[in-house]
Amino acid sequence: MTKPEPFLVAPVLTLALSACAQVPAPDSAAPPPAPAVDATSSAHCDAGKVADAVGLLPTPETQERARTDAGAEIVRVLRHNQPITKEFRMGRLNLVLDAEGKIASVNCS
Repeated sequence: MTKPEPFLVAPVLTLALSACAQVPAPDSAAPPPAPAVDATSSAHCDAGKVADAVGLLPTPETQERARTDAGAEIVRVLRHNQPITKEFRMGRLNLVLDAEGKIASVNCS
């Protein structure tokens, strides 16, 4: 078995060791900038403004009126006993239906 040439071992060893080096953390003294918020954005939903929708059928017209009155970006109809995802979307209005298909409650998420 032959010995490896020293001039070949040094670069390989240097490369291998540099892969294990720790990268310095960014300066944590300055917090990251806050995201810009557009004051005219409709991302804020207020379900209290559409409490009168309870008891109505979720027709396309009712959904659109509830969405605009609540200031929501989108509306989601949740049928009785329907499995739902739990992700939070600030600008979403949920219309929760009862077993008869009428709006039982409204909430934002």
